[in-house]
Amino acid sequence: MSASVIPLVPRSGFTVRRIGDRWELVNSRHYGRASVLHSWPRDRHTEAFAHCYRLNGRSVEDLLAAFR
Repeated sequence: MSASVIPLVPRSGFTVRRIGDRWELVNSRHYGRASVLHSWPRDRHTEAFAHCYRLNGRSVEDLLAAFR
């Protein structure tokens, strides 16, 4: 099984990774890589990234600005 870490996600705690057909929210600093805190279907990536940004204390507008 291979994982991709998306660089648009802040590196200060929570991150989103894609595993197969789903996105997973992890915080490897506190819980380890094996602990998945939440997962989303592959087509709901915007929700996964927005949730991750909010947990890291950043606004969703920062996320949208990264795509411009």
